[in-house]
Amino acid sequence: MTNQPGLISLFCGPGGMDLGFKNAGFLIKLAYDIDRACIQTHQYNHPESEALIANLSLIKVPQIVSEWKRRSESPPMGIIGGPPCQSFSRSNAHQTDSDPRHKLPQDYARILAGLNRTFEIDFFVFENVPSLTHSKHIEKFLKFKKLFEKAGFNVFQDILDAQKFGVAQSRPRVFVVGLNKKKYPGLEFEFPKEICQSAKTVQDVLKDLPEPIFFNRGLSGDYIPFHPNHWCMVPRSPKFKNGSLKLGKSPGKSFRVLAWDKPSYTVAYGHMEVHIHPNCHRRLSILEAMRLQGFPDSYVLKGTLQEQTRLISEAVPPPVATALGQSLFSQLKDYPNPSSR
Repeated sequence: MTNQPGLISLFCGPGGMDLGFKNAGFLIKLAYDIDRACIQTHQYNHPESEALIANLSLIKVPQIVSEWKRRSESPPMGIIGGPPCQSFSRSNAHQTDSDPRHKLPQDYARILAGLNRTFEIDFFVFENVPSLTHSKHIEKFLKFKKLFEKAGFNVFQDILDAQKFGVAQSRPRVFVVGLNKKKYPGLEFEFPKEICQSAKTVQDVLKDLPEPIFFNRGLSGDYIPFHPNHWCMVPRSPKFKNGSLKLGKSPGKSFRVLAWDKPSYTVAYGHMEVHIHPNCHRRLSILEAMRLQGFPDSYVLKGTLQEQTRLISEAVPPPVATALGQSLFSQLKDYPNPSSR
């Protein structure tokens, strides 16, 4: 393996998985997403990469091959990414079999198969919500795995919880790793073990922050003190003033109050239902949510407040991706070179 093996990121989102793999020694050379705010965020934080807007349910593999070859003389070593998970999430009360997002993992598999035929990809990483493996969606999940295997990979899966990897948040997610059958026929991939005996708490990551700025329509990141993402919604509900909100309590999904001495609930804010600050006086700022996801303060999300809320909800916590990337890096590096067998 070279010092910085090149990767392609599909459904890159705001680049949380990309940051983690970069920290593990990989280089994201090419990234795709259909969301403009995601691409703007990726371009800002990963200037060494080429992030492009694309509908991955329609894109043709030769286009990706051509765009890669314009940027690299060496083939990509891996493919990483996680299609949007809302259609499989338990929190989605309006799931339907006709949801077009159900087919996005198939698009991932289609692209993976095509790129493997051209480049002989070493590995792929696929991330999604654990409910994809539950009874309601298990048939779809098994179908996706068969497509990954048909694409030329031995497939391994596990559920990793962010709080076990230094993130102040309970966030279990299913990760599927595929290793090229021809290159690594005897390798059984071992997922990273937890690195933290005790989880970080909300206080550990939020205690030093000043109060954020409240949203107004004329406000942009250029004029927000402390950090461009340290802003939040104006607390309009009477609940913020009438004493009904209590530390660590959850009076309904829309008003989940965090506890100082525990990890956060999962950062997944559908309908702008951002968690309540432990002091019960407002919802979290975007920066506070980013810290709960394990992003460094050097990272900046682009877009409107609503777009940033969606981006941080969909992101893979970088420390989890770092641990996964390090495991892949070490296990593939130590595997005998196929040409020497």
